[in-house]
Amino acid sequence: MDSLVIDVLDRAILAELRIDGRASWRELGERVGLGPTATADRVRRLERHGVIRGYHADIDLSVLGIGLRAITELQLEAGADHDEFEAELRRTPEVRSASHVTGAHDYLLHLACPDVAALDRLLTGWKLSGATRESSTRIILHDVDLTP
Repeated sequence: MDSLVIDVLDRAILAELRIDGRASWRELGERVGLGPTATADRVRRLERHGVIRGYHADIDLSVLGIGLRAITELQLEAGADHDEFEAELRRTPEVRSASHVTGAHDYLLHLACPDVAALDRLLTGWKLSGATRESSTRIILHDVDLTP
């Protein structure tokens, strides 16, 4: 595999893909000052090296009846099996993302539930299972659009 050097053009391509991951090679190339073939070659190289790990749809969860999103910090009980808990997180569709973090809590979770009652059932289930010692949850009011 060729060595990876990320230059200013690669960074520009990555910035454009964050805004529009479905742009054609031609459109992407026009935005960064390259032709379609050179753009495609660079994107494929970034994919091959794992810099670009995938492309994702930005789905309006409210259309699917998922009207509540929350950020939860969880602290596991002393001696809890982290691998087992992480396997449980993978089996839980309400968990949109999870990070093992430093600090007072062990995990930072992004959750999506139909309503507050569903969120309460989820958190209570983890507590009753003996997995979690403490949690702190904040409901997301709205996301900030960070596109320039």
